[in-house]
Parts: sequence; C-alpha cells; structure tokens
Amino acid sequence: MDVGTVPPLQLGFVGEIEKQPMETEAGGSSNPARGRKRPPSPPGDDEEPSESTPSDDDDEWSVSDNENQGADCLCTLDNFPKAGCDYEEQNHILFTYPNIELLGPLPIRLYPAFKSGSHIFGSYYNLHDTSETSITSVRDCSTKCRCGPMFLLQFIDINIAGYHHARPGPARIFGFVAARDRVQPLRNYVYKREIRNCEAVSVKQNTGMARLSLRSPIRVISMVSHALIEFELCVQTEDRPDDEPKGDCLIEGCTEFTNFLASKSYIEHRRLYGYNCALDVKLAVLINAVEARIDVKVLRLGAIANGINLKVYAKTSGFREVIRLFEGAAPKPGDVMCFVVAVETYNYLDLYIEGSPGDSAVLEQKEQARSLWKCSFGSGYHCSDEQVAELGNFGEVLVNVNWKSYRKRQS
Repeated sequence: MDVGTVPPLQLGFVGEIEKQPMETEAGGSSNPARGRKRPPSPPGDDEEPSESTPSDDDDEWSVSDNENQGADCLCTLDNFPKAGCDYEEQNHILFTYPNIELLGPLPIRLYPAFKSGSHIFGSYYNLHDTSETSITSVRDCSTKCRCGPMFLLQFIDINIAGYHHARPGPARIFGFVAARDRVQPLRNYVYKREIRNCEAVSVKQNTGMARLSLRSPIRVISMVSHALIEFELCVQTEDRPDDEPKGDCLIEGCTEFTNFLASKSYIEHRRLYGYNCALDVKLAVLINAVEARIDVKVLRLGAIANGINLKVYAKTSGFREVIRLFEGAAPKPGDVMCFVVAVETYNYLDLYIEGSPGDSAVLEQKEQARSLWKCSFGSGYHCSDEQVAELGNFGEVLVNVNWKSYRKRQS
C-alpha cells in the first residue's frame, strides 16, 4: 500500500456520529461542531464500483433548496432584516436583532466591498489585485515524501435570500463570488457570470431565496486560520436606457471566515445581511486534508432523442452534505470537466454520476428513466485512481481522481 493512502474500511460498519453544537451569543449553534457526519461507505476489497439502478438508498444523494433555510426558519419577505455595511447596522443584526437565530443561518458581519484606497482587509488579502489565482506548483516527492496535510475550506452551497423579485419569470443573476487565502491572495472564483451569460434562477415568492450554481475553484482554498470571501452580485434589468447600467446590485462586500480552535472538521452555515437581499453561505472546513482533483471525461453518449443530462455530485469526508459539481446538458464525447474537492486525509471522497433524458423530455419519463453510478475513493498525498462510469443507454464517462497536497514539510 502506498504511503499516505487510506486503507479500505470494513463493510458492515453502521452508526452515526452527531457532533454536539456549542452555544453562541446569538443563541444558535456555532461552528466548531456543527454538521453531521456519516461513516464513509467505500467498496470492499473484492467489490468493484458498478452501474446502479435508482433505489431508496439514493435518497441520501437527493438535494433540496429547503434545507438551506435552516430547520427553524421563520423568515419571509415581510419580516426579512435589511442592513448596510455600516458598523452599527451590522452590530444590530449580529447582537441585538430579536430572534435573529430563528430567521435562518446565523449572521456573520458584512464588510464593504473594496473599491480603492484603504480597506480593513486590503493589504492582507491583496484586494487591489483582481487577478484570478492559478494552480500552485509543488516540489517533487519522487525520492522521499514530504507532503503534509492542509486546513482547507470547501464551499457547498450559496444562496441569495430575502430578495423581492417583482418582475415576471426568473431573475437573471450575474457577478462573482471568490475566495482569497494566504497561499496566493488572488481571486479563486466559485461563481462567475458576465451579463451576457447571466444565470436564470427561480426565486421563491415567500422567502426570496434562489440557489446559485457554483463552479469549481481553480485549486482548493487554504484556511489555516482564516480566509476571505468577496462578492458582487447583480440582477439584469432590460428597461433601462442604453446609456445606463443594465443591472441592479443585489449585494456586494466581503467577510472573513476564521478557524482558531477547531480540531475536527465541521460544517458552517452563515448569512450576510445587505440592503437588497442576504447571501447564505454553506461551507465545510476540513482539518488535515488534501486536494482531490476530479477529471470527468465523456467517452460515449447514447442516442437519446431529447438529449442527455448529467449530474456530478460529491460528498467529502463522511459529511452528509451534497456538493453539486455539475448539473446540465452532457458535454460532447471527448470533453473533460475538471473539479477540485477538499477531503480529509485517511478518509473518502464519494462521487455520484447520473444520466437522464434531456430537459425537453416528459417529466414522467425523466423520473423513471435514469441511470446512476456511485464510487468511493480513498484519499492520499499523490496517488490516483481511474474508473469508468457506465450509465447504461445514456453513455459512459471516465473518472480520474488525483490527490495532491500543496504543503511540504521542511527537510
């Protein structure tokens, strides 16, 4: 067995770990112990990953936007708090707003967006440079492995909330959400849409919630003790004169997520309140983790009249939360989609791939006709694994998972 590769777990291990929350001054649960983990379920030594048919067991991969509102969410558009980036307004939201913990995820301070001049995070995160980050090169470990585990941040979901969408049809969102870390303090985008390819999202009438379709970051996001998220999201408008902007700002700003005390990985779900809407961010902080780089190459597509849709989902390190890597029309054969996911060392990355009829298919046909594939991959420092996902009449894809750590121990 390669050094740094997790050994397979024995099948038949059942049980559930419930992390106990700690109280915060806002009355809710604070990070270091939020989130529910389940035991990983890798294949046994003599079991090969294979095509599956839908069953009740697949409910664990079902995703719903309702879970992002929080179990006790009582917030509607009528009572949704509004606040600017002003220090006192944010203090009111954080510390004195009545029953704020019942209105959704616990609030976190919204700081103003960097424009020019000085900013509280300006020099530390190099905010004046809006360049996109790149893949960091690492030294070769061919003679002796010096890789070390990393503290990483993994985005799970981002939603807008409390937005009053007065126009008919979907809201057309454009803008960006990016993270910055201390490895390379440049923008690592997890959402980026220009006005010409804005995203049409359905907004719930009572809560003003809409989920954004995230993209994979260029590389995993380091979070030894803190990391920054910055964003500017707008909604397209079509009734403006030609010499005026074609969009209204929904929310912009930044905030810093911190981790100074946690010794175990956890899920964090926070809300940033703005004037026009709020931004809900759900993320995982992985302690002692590595990067899983996932390449999904379409080998073959079936001859389906209405086209083929693909879903590529992931779960990390035993957590129940589903990370939606891709949802949409299948790429052409030969095309490769690349994703990165943070995974604990000595743990597992679970992947789920589903093929189904295209969007023009009848709803009843879409629900009945689908083919899925699931597999668990054990983490390591620089091992790799390759599997072919057979999706029946919908085609087949090649899945390649490569592991990497950007942290090297000193010689």
